[in-house]
Amino acid sequence: MGPAVRVLIAVSLFIVSAIAVFAQSPPALPAIALEDFPPAARATISAAHREAAARPTDPEALGALGRLLHAWEQWETAHLAYGRAQALAPRTFSWWYLDAVVLQRLVRHDEAIARLRAALAADPAYLPARVRLAEGLFESDVRDESRTLFESLLSEAAAEPAARVGLGRIAASEGRHADAIAHFERAIALFPELGAAYYGVARSYRATGRTEAATRALEGHTRYGPRWPRIEDPLLNAVSELRVDARAMLQRGVSLAETGDLDAAIAAHEGALARDPTLAQAHANLVSLYGRTGNWTKVEEHYRAALGLGLDQADTHYDYGVVLGLQQRWDAAAGAYRRALAINPLHAPAHNNLGQILERERAFEPAAGAYRQAVQAHPTFRLARFNLGRMLLVLGEAPLAVAEFEQLQQPRDSEAPRYLFGLATAYVRTGRRGDGIRVAEEARLLALEHGQTELAAAIQREVDALPDF
Repeated sequence: MGPAVRVLIAVSLFIVSAIAVFAQSPPALPAIALEDFPPAARATISAAHREAAARPTDPEALGALGRLLHAWEQWETAHLAYGRAQALAPRTFSWWYLDAVVLQRLVRHDEAIARLRAALAADPAYLPARVRLAEGLFESDVRDESRTLFESLLSEAAAEPAARVGLGRIAASEGRHADAIAHFERAIALFPELGAAYYGVARSYRATGRTEAATRALEGHTRYGPRWPRIEDPLLNAVSELRVDARAMLQRGVSLAETGDLDAAIAAHEGALARDPTLAQAHANLVSLYGRTGNWTKVEEHYRAALGLGLDQADTHYDYGVVLGLQQRWDAAAGAYRRALAINPLHAPAHNNLGQILERERAFEPAAGAYRQAVQAHPTFRLARFNLGRMLLVLGEAPLAVAEFEQLQQPRDSEAPRYLFGLATAYVRTGRRGDGIRVAEEARLLALEHGQTELAAAIQREVDALPDF
């Protein structure tokens, strides 16, 4: 926090003078073409525009219009409304910050930075604004100040993943790839679905000659795409909640689900369906959401509704299979996974989960085949490769198991201890006792590092039980 505050103080005189100049000629009230809006938006936007026109010197009326236009993605007119509110109330944080968000959507980075500086002069502690300013400065190639701000964010738990990505990008741009890799790997450890971190670390891996690691990291980027750790942003949340059309509520529900707020995610999805009962994707999403809460009746209801609306997608059947598995309805779950695979033969998680059911039935050869298909469809699917290695051990194919387990030695994250222990077991089965003991000790120490004391103790017991010769 300290460095960020010092930076903001250093530019405060500039901000004050900029506000004064801006206030001399506030933008006009934006004109609104209501016919361009969906029917669901026209009444509320028309009412807000009339209110702002009736109270042209009231910043709250102008800001309310700006928020509504912002919610409906009318970026230019929202910017004009926020601009007039800023001129009328230059010390109010909200109008500067929300305008900066709009300007970032318009890819007008320098203007967004100016608004973020003004916003943080009014409220230096608002975390989303601090993150946005650091990122905006990086995009505008103001690296030293960006670095200072990112470093100040490392002590903020919610912002550390984003700060690590920012520092990684800066380090990579300066050719310091070892530092970049350390930052990106820390970001992934904090938020394993951070697609941008996988992309950044892949580039630095490649730059340092680690081509296999780069390939695995790019798989992570492909899998997780734009997923980003949520930083609570009450001001922006209030804007998004102004839209109550079905598709906006569906998207809100998806975002809430990604943060783990299942009750709110379900409420948003049900709200979307109340407005549009034909929204098949909302039904499909609720299969997984209700499954995670254990409401099996609702799972069945929404699964049937999604199919009834023609949404015969692999992911829908897969999610249903997962829920059936939670109920230990193994035959039905296997059927759901097979339906998913009939639609998408490359659905790796469905192959893997089907393999687990076959393994429960002691059908080890078919289980190994299912795991192998999962790995072929998704070569960096570590759990599937681990399961394949286990089945090869069961089938007496220890040398083949070694080949699979050896590909799981990196990264050394919280999943790695059991993968390494699998490799140690395979080494012992092939007569490589010394290598087995060495790797088992690596697995034990890594398990302790990640707080997995029970696993560490189990590994030690297995090593102690090895016969001497």
